[in-house]
Amino acid sequence: MEITLRRVAIVTKDLHLLLGKSMRSCQREMQLIRDMFALDRQKPVTVFHVAEYLDMPVSDIAVLLKLNR
Repeated sequence: MEITLRRVAIVTKDLHLLLGKSMRSCQREMQLIRDMFALDRQKPVTVFHVAEYLDMPVSDIAVLLKLNR
C-alpha cells in the first residue's frame, strides 16, 4: 500500500493526539526520540522516526493524525 503524506514533520501536539498523554509527557517522548536518533534541536522529528520509535506502521500514524489528506 502506497501512502502520500501531506507533511512529514511531527510536533509535540501531534504526539499528544497520537498517544493521549499530557503535553509535558509528550515533550519528554520527543526528547527520547531525538536522543534515540541523535537529532539536534533544529532537526525535525519525522513520521518515520516516530513510527520506528513506537514500532507502528507509518500508514497507521498518518491515518490517526490525518496526514494523508
